[in-house]
Amino acid sequence: MAAVTLRIVPCSNRQEMDKIVEAVKARLAAGERVELETCLHTPKLRSPVYQTARNYGGIIKVVLQLGEIDRKLKIPTYAEDVDQIEVSGNTVVDEDAAEFFRRHEKNLINDPVKVFRDLQQSGHLLRYIPEYKGAIGLDQHSPYHTYSVFDHIMEATAYVAGTNLKMVWSVLLHDIGKGYPGIKQFLGVVVEPYASYSKKDRVVIENGERIREGLDSGESYRVNGEAIPKQYIRTDLVGHFYDHENVGAQLALRILPRIGYTTEFAHEVAALVQLHMTMPRDMDTIAPNVLKKWYAKVGRYASDLMMIRMADDKGK
Repeated sequence: MAAVTLRIVPCSNRQEMDKIVEAVKARLAAGERVELETCLHTPKLRSPVYQTARNYGGIIKVVLQLGEIDRKLKIPTYAEDVDQIEVSGNTVVDEDAAEFFRRHEKNLINDPVKVFRDLQQSGHLLRYIPEYKGAIGLDQHSPYHTYSVFDHIMEATAYVAGTNLKMVWSVLLHDIGKGYPGIKQFLGVVVEPYASYSKKDRVVIENGERIREGLDSGESYRVNGEAIPKQYIRTDLVGHFYDHENVGAQLALRILPRIGYTTEFAHEVAALVQLHMTMPRDMDTIAPNVLKKWYAKVGRYASDLMMIRMADDKGK
């Protein structure tokens, strides 16, 4: 039987999709098994390879090689047309953390907020899961969120208490990527040409946090280290966390095996973290065809994602 193994590895070079597909097609036509090492970062980029394999009756295995966190990488999930997903990485288990979560599994399911608040108070939370450090106390500077990132996670997690281990961890980790360095950004648009900037250029305002915290007058915006008078940039100074779901999914794949969970369980949680932003927002007014399209896109994850969305909304 024809078979394609797609190994996703970290890389910075863009790859030409047409050449990849033609190479896969040629080898499958010759009756060869295909093992392809690539950095196709998104389902959209990976899809033509899947389609080519299916055209030859092939089975598809995807291997994700964990490397540095890549904010543009969308981890492969079973919402894609694949038969098997494997996560490859060097995990060193923290035996103390693993023992704690094994011993307190029932409590974690039934009252996850108490377990995490107790860990936070004792100092063990950041000992076991240091990836939360950036999320604790992080103001979202958004009209849609009342709580800091970590407190929002706690409020949302309270909503899924008593469900199951996968759901609890999915909500505990759904926004952990927001605390990753560089994810929170304040964006603006150039309204009049200034220096090397053209009208309509999109920019990141590096002193946005300081302005919102009252530590900067805001008379100028710092962009790429350069001070630009504020009249040249339009911005609402709202915090944005683009790609936090990508980062969060990759963090989940590192955190959960380190604290004693299987790679398979970690991937199930990571898939929900990866997909939690895909669900349409206005569920009360959404057109049925849009909802059906989303359902087809996320496949077997749909019901869990609905629960995560409700928890996410309740925790704001």
